[in-house]
Amino acid sequence: MANTTELTFAIETFKRIHPVEFQRRFLSQQTRHDGRAFNEFRNTQVVKGTISTAHGSSTVRMGNTTIVCGIKAEVSEPDVNKPHEGFLTTNIDLSPMCSANYRPGPPSEEAQVCSEHLFRLFGDCVDLAALCIENGQAVWALSADVVCLKSDGNIMDAAIIALLAALEDVQLPQACLDSGVVSASKTITKGLQLKRRLFPASFSLVDAYLVADADDAEEKLATGSLLVVLDDNGRMANIWKRGGCMDRDTIARCVEQAEARQSALAKILK
Repeated sequence: MANTTELTFAIETFKRIHPVEFQRRFLSQQTRHDGRAFNEFRNTQVVKGTISTAHGSSTVRMGNTTIVCGIKAEVSEPDVNKPHEGFLTTNIDLSPMCSANYRPGPPSEEAQVCSEHLFRLFGDCVDLAALCIENGQAVWALSADVVCLKSDGNIMDAAIIALLAALEDVQLPQACLDSGVVSASKTITKGLQLKRRLFPASFSLVDAYLVADADDAEEKLATGSLLVVLDDNGRMANIWKRGGCMDRDTIARCVEQAEARQSALAKILK
């Protein structure tokens, strides 16, 4: 027992003092420190309807990374330039509660960038015209709050999956405008119409090795990353590269692996 404890302590000490060499020793053996293959994603679990007070919600867990998404719907006046369309806003909360990597205070630059990217991704997925209650007078405004409960790498993938699952869980009350007042049914609801579904797959270059779904330890050593988003027909919806350069062959490998990930996520989200 004492030998096991001493060995564990020695491994953890080496990992903290020499993180690059620690990862390199695994990667050189064609494996990763958690035992996964280079192209292997962590176990992904999705549960819809986890927040009873929201109009739509979900909880996603990828390895130790845990994300909760809640969507609230409120009646609003439409944009004068788009009188027949509702609204969708997105926000990601990355607080010190989920990781010591984040600090209290205003949203970090990472949180703001991720929120903006989520909005751009899903702005074309939701049928905003279906959110219209009365043309030019009343529409539904959806606010999606994505909260990271625990961060252990690849937050963006988990956030996209959580937002998609929450949108599919949305139930809006049947509403109508009568004499300037919007009345909503307490018993009759309808689901949200999505133009397409999105399936993310992220990849990172760690010490020149391409790995899928990097955890926090691997992300800290990554020199570049690539997010590939495919729709439910396997078409490219978005590609987002951050950090160092990736050649065409590497990007092609990422897209190929993203296609396999898309099929796996489609089954999980059924």
